[in-house]
Amino acid sequence: MASLARHALSLIILTASLTVAAQDISDPGYMTAIRQEIARLNINAVCDDRASTCVFPTTLGEQGPTLDVTIRLSSATHTVYIYIERFMEIGTPEGPGLELARLLLACNRQMVTSKLEWDESTATIRISVVLNTDSNFDRKAFRSQLLGMLSNARRIRPALVEAMKNNP
Repeated sequence: MASLARHALSLIILTASLTVAAQDISDPGYMTAIRQEIARLNINAVCDDRASTCVFPTTLGEQGPTLDVTIRLSSATHTVYIYIERFMEIGTPEGPGLELARLLLACNRQMVTSKLEWDESTATIRISVVLNTDSNFDRKAFRSQLLGMLSNARRIRPALVEAMKNNP
């Protein structure tokens, strides 16, 4: 009997461990909230709960390009990372020229929470924002950060395109 009880206890502990490990991969409660807030903004996104990711296209300005916005939930870092991967394509692995680099720094200083990131491996600039979820998922902050990043992207992209034409 004691052996059976030990095996049952081991099975319960193993099941609990697997449940905790599964929760580390994604938090379905937060993914549900992210889906609801995206829908609340009338955004038609494709979401993958297993990857804890949602993606939707957005157009930057009337004649701007259509780019993909990615929303990635990470239970490991307790964050929601929202970004446009290929916000600007530099086209050279050397990175942005001096004028463009200075403009990128000036833009980063002007934006409150959004930031521009250089990715050497793809020769692109990403715009992103991070929302912490370590204590909860703040729906209003999520909407504010997402809309703020999109607003920043639309506002600064024309100046960045112009700077690339003049000094890549």
